[in-house]
Amino acid sequence: MNWQHVSLRSIATVITKGTTPTSIGHGFSDTGIPFLRVHNIHNHHISLDDVLFIDETTDEALARSRIYPKDVLVSIAGTVGRTAVVPPEAPPMNCNQAVAIIRPQDGVNPYYLSYWFNTEAAIQQIQGLQVTGTIANLSLSGIQTLHLPLPSLPEQQRMVAILDRAHAVRQKRKQAIQLMEDLLRSIFLDQFGDSVTKPKGWNRLTLGEMASIQKGLHVTPKRQDYPLEVPYLRVANVYRDQLHLEDLKTMRVTPQELQKIKLEKGDLLLVEGHGNPEEIGRSAVWDGSMQTCVYQNHLIRVRVDPKIADPTYISTYLNSEGGRRQFTKFGKTTSGLNTITASNVKAITIVCPPLELQQQYCEWQRQLTHTLQIAQASFQESEALFNTLLQRTFRGELQPVPPR
Repeated sequence: MNWQHVSLRSIATVITKGTTPTSIGHGFSDTGIPFLRVHNIHNHHISLDDVLFIDETTDEALARSRIYPKDVLVSIAGTVGRTAVVPPEAPPMNCNQAVAIIRPQDGVNPYYLSYWFNTEAAIQQIQGLQVTGTIANLSLSGIQTLHLPLPSLPEQQRMVAILDRAHAVRQKRKQAIQLMEDLLRSIFLDQFGDSVTKPKGWNRLTLGEMASIQKGLHVTPKRQDYPLEVPYLRVANVYRDQLHLEDLKTMRVTPQELQKIKLEKGDLLLVEGHGNPEEIGRSAVWDGSMQTCVYQNHLIRVRVDPKIADPTYISTYLNSEGGRRQFTKFGKTTSGLNTITASNVKAITIVCPPLELQQQYCEWQRQLTHTLQIAQASFQESEALFNTLLQRTFRGELQPVPPR
C-alpha cells in the first residue's frame, strides 16, 4: 500500500474559522447570506432549516470566513468533529468561530477528507488536542497538525464511491424511520386534531380527575441500609412514547416504599425536571417488562383509570404539540433546572374521545411502533456496518476487485 502520510496543513490552501458578527459591531438580518453554526453541520450534509442570516456588508467584513463550494466544514466547539462538504449548488455562506473551513488543494478529494474525520485514527488525534473549558473546543493550530493517509487521487475517488453507496443506504433507512414517525403523528392529528386549539366537542378532564398521581423516590446514601434492592427508572430512561431500558440502575427501598412506588403495566411516567424546557413533561407508558421496578423523584407516575382513558392515548396526547404547550406554561426554572409539580400534572387538561376510539388509535400505534422498532434495529445495524467499512477503507483493507 503506497500511501503518503501527510499533515492537514500541507494539503490545504486555507484553514480558517469564522467570527460572530456582533463581536465586530455587526448584526444579523432576517434574510440574506446564510450564516452557519455547529448545529447546521451534520455528518456529511449541511442543514439550512434553522439558519441565521447576515447582509452583504457584514459578509464583506467577514471576508476571511466566506464559504465556497467543495470546502470541508468541521465543527470545532461543543460537538467537535462533525463534518460536511459544501455542495456545488450551495449559495454563498459564512460561519461563526465554532466552524472551521478547510479548502483542500488540487489532488485532494474533499469528500475523502470529510470521511477521514470520522475514522478512529482521526478521532483519537482530535481527542488528544481538545481543550475542555466551558465547552470542548479544537484550535486551528491543532487542526493543522492532524496527520492522515493520502493515497492517489484515483484511489481517493474509489474509496469515496464505496463510502457514498454505504452512506446512501443508511440515509434511506434513517428517512424510513422519519416517515414512520411522521405517520404516527399524522394519524393522531387526523383522528383527534389539535385538541387544545380545535376541540371536537369531546369531554375535557384534568389528569387529576382521571388518574392517581405519585412522585418517585429520592436517591440518597441513607438507602444503603434498606432491605430490598430493585431497579429504578430515571429521566434518562423515559423519552417521548419510548422507554430506553438498556442502562438501568438499582436502589434500595423499604417494603412500604415498594408497595407504594412499584410500577404496574400501563403506568404513565412523566419527566418532572430537565435542563431543556422543551423536555419537561415528556412521557412514556411502562410496558411491564420487569416484574419489579420503581422510579426516582424526577419522574411522576400517572395511573390512569382504564374505564376513562387508554394510557397510550394519554401519553401520545401529552407528547403532542397541544399537550406540550401546557407543560411549557407550567414549567418553572430553579438553578437551571426546569420543573413541574405533581399539582401541575393534576391540572393538565385532556380531551377524552370515546374510549373505543382511543383504543382503535392505540392498536394502530402498537402495530406501527413494532414496525418502527424493526426499522430502528435495522438502522443501528447499518450504522455499525458503515463504521466497520469506514475503518477498513482508511486502513487500506479494501482491495480493488480485479476485472473478469
